[in-house]
Amino acid sequence: MKNLKQLVLPCYKLEMAMSVEAWYFLHGSTDGICNLTYLLSLLSKMTVSEVQNTKRGLGYAVHPGQADGSMLVLAKEWGIGRKAVSRLLEDFSERGLIRVDSNPVTSIIDMVCVKSWMIAGRLIENPTYRQTIKAYEGVRIFLFNGQQLETLRRSSAKKKKEKPTEETAEGTDGLPSMNPPHSNPIEERTGTTETEKTATTESEVESTAGNAVVYANNTPVLEDDNTLSGSREWEQPQE
Repeated sequence: MKNLKQLVLPCYKLEMAMSVEAWYFLHGSTDGICNLTYLLSLLSKMTVSEVQNTKRGLGYAVHPGQADGSMLVLAKEWGIGRKAVSRLLEDFSERGLIRVDSNPVTSIIDMVCVKSWMIAGRLIENPTYRQTIKAYEGVRIFLFNGQQLETLRRSSAKKKKEKPTEETAEGTDGLPSMNPPHSNPIEERTGTTETEKTATTESEVESTAGNAVVYANNTPVLEDDNTLSGSREWEQPQE
């Protein structure tokens, strides 16, 4: 049995509800095949209307929400031994995914994890559904007939890559940020720190005069006549 690439369901859409433990179990594997693949195989056999079957001259009915799960048929289809099939079905049963009712003719599997399905725009509740988790707990899944599983996996991976990353000092467009978080806008305008201001020469003041700003400690400011008041201490003595 190979991992499924496309869902085959007896209806347009169905809803499943299960515990988190069951969901993690489905992501494990049996004989190299994902356990979810085996469950999807059972879902493809589920009936949405009553079906009359005959085996060994005996007739029996398969009701909506049930699947005809003969151990011999499943072992042949899944490519594993009957003991492995029995053990896997027990694992599904212990986690509230299915319920197996064996009789002398075959085994009837109730898909108790299927809450409802939709056919021709009608929502139908599964009569074999058994609530094992509360409404706000566990995992709920919606499956659609013909759904491409490989496409969904690639789509999920793409979304993860496109997830926005944290902003860095360079900004989201790769250019230096004009105002990094937690920065001092006054120091950014002058391009100097408080200690560098005391060592500023006259040439540096003239080159940054266009960007001069007011400081609280009487640092020179740019006036209308383009001169710096109180800037005599920076002027060099004339020869």
